Amino acid sequence: MMILAIIQQIIMPIILLIGVGMILQRAFHLDMKTFSKLILYYYIPALTFVKIYEAKATTTLLWNVFGFLLLQFLVLFLIGKLVSKLGKHPKPMESSFSNSIVLTNNGNVGIPVNDLAFHHNPLALSIQMMVVLFELFLTFTYGLINASSATMGLMRTVIQFIKMPVLYCLILGLLFNLFQIKLPDFVWIPLNTVANGMLSLALVSIGAQIATLKLNSNTGTVLLSSFIRLIISPLIAYGIIYILDLHGTVAQALWIASAIPTSRNSASLALEYGNEPEFAAQTVLISTLFSSVTLTAVIYYAMILFP
Repeated sequence: MMILAIIQQIIMPIILLIGVGMILQRAFHLDMKTFSKLILYYYIPALTFVKIYEAKATTTLLWNVFGFLLLQFLVLFLIGKLVSKLGKHPKPMESSFSNSIVLTNNGNVGIPVNDLAFHHNPLALSIQMMVVLFELFLTFTYGLINASSATMGLMRTVIQFIKMPVLYCLILGLLFNLFQIKLPDFVWIPLNTVANGMLSLALVSIGAQIATLKLNSNTGTVLLSSFIRLIISPLIAYGIIYILDLHGTVAQALWIASAIPTSRNSASLALEYGNEPEFAAQTVLISTLFSSVTLTAVIYYAMILFP
């Protein structure tokens, strides 16, 4: 029953939107750079501000969650570097591979998965929102710098990072949250509208990318990326949960979050900076498809291993 619910309510809607993008690209030959600019400079800044502005958490919970996420990132980062070194990946592939295993879709996939698994549990949802905040910060610090530095120099990378509106939306969101500044409806309503439209455009853009690529290119590397993201990452997370002595809902929510498929932002960054965009789009598609099986297993065992 659980696997059918996850497939019907989470995986199939995502695949459907990707399919729409493929059809539109075949019919109209859409401009992929325009998609990329809209996502990076319009939709993601709004989503970042909204999620940070709405976040609520205790100090102890913050330490536990962000400590876990930082350790998980460091281990996955090192694995990515090792795989790229052994595989002798060129710089663009090294960048895209690292982002594909480090950046997750914990917003668009993780939130509904959390809601389904925990039946609207406020603590579980708070943990998931902290994971989303960490992912947003990671995407537009490490992810952005990693993607841009593969094709640009360090100074140009720093300048590009400073120009990104998401940086200022992140800071403003933190300040507005900290000082409990209430936004007027005429500002909050359009911000929410834009943020809610992020999923649709991002997945349609991935579908449009997939429609123009050869799905048999870099097949081995795509499968390896998905294996690390969906299998190795939860195993690493289990070890970190044990080391940090986490239990109950905190451990369950973090373990499930560790098994979420590759972020569509990794594909957007790869497209924007020309780092193997075909490979990046494939990792999003393949990891999302396979996660219908792996996520179900992780959700099931999370309830058993961390009562």
